[in-house]
Amino acid sequence: MTKKLAISFFVIFAAFTTAIVIFEQQRVRSYKTEILIEKLDVYAGQVLAKAPAAVFPPELRITLIDRDGTVLSDNKANVSQMENHLTRREIAEAIRKGKGSDIRNSTSNNRPYLYYAKDNGTNVIVRVAIPYDITVRSFLKPDNTFLYFVMALFLAGLGFIWYFGRNFGRSEQRLHQFEIQEKNRRLKQELTGNIAHELRTPVTSIRGFLEIVLENDLTVPRAQEYLQRAYCQTLNLSELISDMSLLSRLDEKQDTFRFSEVDIEKLLNRVQADTAARLAERGISFTAELPEGLVVQGNEGLLYSVFRNLTDNVIAHAGNNVEIRIRAVRKADGMVEFSFADTGVGIADKYHLERIFERFYRVGEGRTRDTGGSGLGLSIVKNAVQFHGGTISARNTAPHGLEFVFHVG
Repeated sequence: MTKKLAISFFVIFAAFTTAIVIFEQQRVRSYKTEILIEKLDVYAGQVLAKAPAAVFPPELRITLIDRDGTVLSDNKANVSQMENHLTRREIAEAIRKGKGSDIRNSTSNNRPYLYYAKDNGTNVIVRVAIPYDITVRSFLKPDNTFLYFVMALFLAGLGFIWYFGRNFGRSEQRLHQFEIQEKNRRLKQELTGNIAHELRTPVTSIRGFLEIVLENDLTVPRAQEYLQRAYCQTLNLSELISDMSLLSRLDEKQDTFRFSEVDIEKLLNRVQADTAARLAERGISFTAELPEGLVVQGNEGLLYSVFRNLTDNVIAHAGNNVEIRIRAVRKADGMVEFSFADTGVGIADKYHLERIFERFYRVGEGRTRDTGGSGLGLSIVKNAVQFHGGTISARNTAPHGLEFVFHVG
């Protein structure tokens, strides 16, 4: 019986280890490919902005293509000998989604390229490409350090399984501990992956803009433009780090938050004042209906974060010329029930509505990239409400809009 159990554990662990190795290597390759594509996206944007040729590396291939697939120009090939490109994968994706990529041999010079195409809504699609040579392939090749680590872990696991089989009487408790550790490891790995993904976009953009300024003799207005873009990305980066720090404190250092009497009317006035310019820009009205002299026991900083993040969410996603309505009712058990509602577009898909409080979850990845935000605002709201002993839920309202209902002690 012990031998069969040990063999079963061996097979399961071997399959699990193999799956981790395959997944990790694919993830690393995908991550590195995204880095190259993001850099090509910067170059494509520079082409659209009519940047000087000196800005681009000499090996970069630049092609301009009409929306009907006709090649208008190419700095590495004879246009007259190039066939219609409408069926090229990157071009077809760019027309459908705004951008597309592919890796294949060029029919013009029979060299492999990593292609990236971008459609900004004009009559011309910009395609940039770099040779898919030994240098690029080496960059995309996964690092074997993780593989060696997993193999070492696998060998250590074999020893554990053998020891576990010989000590079957204590195996249940040890297996339970192992499952908890493995779950925490996966959760931490997932969180680390999400953080890395969120940091990659601003860091890559900052690096790209600064490289352009440092490596090229630009005019002062052009240099200031790129520096301003880099500065905007640093603001996004600072916001993300600040939000992650707050969530970390809510998870692990709750004793650092102090409770006091919080005047809700003054708190909401502060939120409205801090967001007044952005509210006015969007044509959003902000009203609150509160019991006179409403005071709650709580942490003022966290309660401010709750209402500020909900307001920022409306500004970013609800649309223009909408209303924010905040109501509060004191319940019989001493809790205060708040309703934070807007008359915006709402969230039509129930699947998304049920997941909006998850960390880094976005209803629309593309739109959040455009509007900014760390992807942690509503997660901070949920954790802050729970810290105050309450619960929070979200629902669509008729005829349109989104309402958050939460309780605070």
